[in-house]
This record gives sequence, C-alpha cells and structure tokens, in this order.
Amino acid sequence: MPASIALLLTLSTALFVASKGNRVLVTLTAVDAGASPLQLGILFALHGLFPFLLAIYAGRLADRIDNQRLIYSGIAVYAFSLAMPYVWPGLSTLYVSAAVGGLGNMLFVLALQNLIGVLSTNATRRRNYSWYALGESAGHGLGPIAMGLCIDHFNTTTAFLIAALFSAIWLPVALGFRRHFPATQPADHKPANAAHGSRDLLKLPAMRLALITNGVFMIGFDLFNLYIPVYGRGLGLTATAIGLVVGAYALAAVITRGLLPLASARWGVRRILTLALAGPACAFALIPFTGSVWLLAPLAFVIGLGVGCGMPLSMELAFNAAPQGRTAEGVAMRLTVSFGAHVFIPPLFGALGAVMGLAPVFWVCALALSGGAAMHARHQAAHATDKT
Repeated sequence: MPASIALLLTLSTALFVASKGNRVLVTLTAVDAGASPLQLGILFALHGLFPFLLAIYAGRLADRIDNQRLIYSGIAVYAFSLAMPYVWPGLSTLYVSAAVGGLGNMLFVLALQNLIGVLSTNATRRRNYSWYALGESAGHGLGPIAMGLCIDHFNTTTAFLIAALFSAIWLPVALGFRRHFPATQPADHKPANAAHGSRDLLKLPAMRLALITNGVFMIGFDLFNLYIPVYGRGLGLTATAIGLVVGAYALAAVITRGLLPLASARWGVRRILTLALAGPACAFALIPFTGSVWLLAPLAFVIGLGVGCGMPLSMELAFNAAPQGRTAEGVAMRLTVSFGAHVFIPPLFGALGAVMGLAPVFWVCALALSGGAAMHARHQAAHATDKT
C-alpha cells in the first residue's frame, strides 16, 4: 500500500474514534441534562447544518485549490468544538458545539475521501474505500466504548476534555507528514472549466442513484446512532452496556467491509446493496420488542452488517459518477445528502418519537430501508449480468 494512502487511512481512523465516541457522549450528556427526543433531534440537526449548506463549496475548493488546508482547519475546528462543553458545561453549549463540530468534521472528511479516491486507481479504489470504511467501523466501536468507560469512571465533562485532546494531537501529525499527500489535484485531474454548477451532476443517472442510495443508508445510520443510546437508557442500561451495543454494530461493519471487495466481485454491487438494505430493515422492525442488551446487541450486529456497506459503496458510486476534475464536488454532493440527513431526519423523527414513542421511529426507518432494497432489487433485475 502506498505511504500516502496508509497515512490518510491512519489519520481518518483516529479522527473517527473521536467523532464516533463524541456522538454517544453528546447523546448521553443531553439525556442526563433532561433533553427530550425533539431536543435531541435538534441537537443532531445542528451538527449537519453547516456541512449541508457549505459542503459543495468546500468540494469545489478542494478540487481547485487545496485539500491539505481543509484537513488542517477541519481537525482544529473539531478539536475546539469538543473542548467547548468542557469549558462551558451545559445543554446550550452542546448546541453550539454540535454546529461547530459538524463544520470541522465535514472539512477533514471531504478532503480525506477525495484524496483517497484521487490517489487510487480504478482497480484499487473500492479496496481503499473499504479500508477507509473499516477505519470508520473501528472508530464506531472503539469511540463509544472508550467514551462509555470515561463517563462511567470520570464524568461527561472530563470525557469532553479527553476527546478534545485526542483530536488535537493529530493536527501536528498531519502537518509533519504533509509531504506524503498532495495539496491539490494532480494536473490531469484538474477541471478545464471552473464555472460549473452542481445541477449538471444531478442530471447524471449514476450520480442520482448514488445520492439516493446514500440517503437511504443515512436514515438507518442516523436513527441507530441517535436513538439506540436513548432506547438503551430507557431500558436501564449503563453507558458501558450501550457502548457495547454500538460496538456490536461496529464489529459487524468491520466484518462486512473487510469482505466487501471480494463479495461485490462475486455477487455484484446491486445484489449486495439489496441485501444490505433488507437485513437492517428487518432488524429495525424488531428493536421495539427487545428488552435487554443480549437481544439488542444481535440486532445491532445485523444492522451493522448491512448499513456498514453503505459508506464505501456510496463513496465509490459518487466518486466514479463525477466527471474528471470534479471528483471532490461529487464527494461533496454525497456529503451534502449525508449531512442533510443529519439536519432533517433527527428533528422529524424526534418529533415523531416525542408524540408516539420510539417504536414508530424504528418502524418508519424499517419501511424506508425496505424501499431502498426494493429499488436496488429492480436495478438488479434490469442488469442481471452486471457486477459493477
């Protein structure tokens, strides 16, 4: 593996540990402060607000000017957002921290995803994106467990300080090894004309399919991360037990992402996507009937097996659908959908949860995933011999 790819994967994995742990930390801190499901929805919507509004502009910047600065500024902004609840504890600070942290997270994620795609070949891109997604899975497992232990052994305020310091130490690492990855696109990847809008990308059928697929996966991803801690708290589970449930999801995602290049080559991307959406749909439908960690963890594992495919495959679909020289913009459009889901899905389902309880939230999520599975089943039938 080239040193540049190895460095990007290491950096992204470390930052995922911080960001995934922070999701559980923020949720439990807000719940302990008395936040309602609707307030939790608004809190996570703020995390996606700035990325939803600015991701495409950041993507154009990465295409034409500088990927490195996006990484550096993203890490610094994100570390600052984690330090805010330590310096100024309280529910109101969590709202500001979420908005600032979402911006920082978007900057470094966009640059890292684009650089991995640019520095890969057509033959290695799916593998490298799968490795990138494996790093996300590692963060999804290690981060919540680490934060759960910090909360149970210290307190939520101290946990924010630990997370901020852990994030900040990666800024000098990125600066020290900056020679291993380019600041800008290689010359043959630069756009010939900078005066492009994004509507023409939406005219591409492959791009529309990539964005819809990502949006459906994001419904499952967001609702799992937001409401599994809330549901677990309602069952009386400890923070460590909730972290273990989330860790079961992460373990499954590690397995599925590790096997994804081989599985997709054998059975085809469309069949994989159909199964990856249908399995979690069944698991979400069953969650309201669980009453212990021993029942909840296996369902989380099934969800992880399916939803875990969403990140690497939707990244590859979006990158490949974009014209040469506009790959960061294509990646940014996918991130716009992802963070748009962060903006709209939590408040919408938070309101539903506040009025009707959490069971309808999980059932509506199951319905959305089932719709996505049906969409890809139709594509599979229409392209029965296509394994790309």
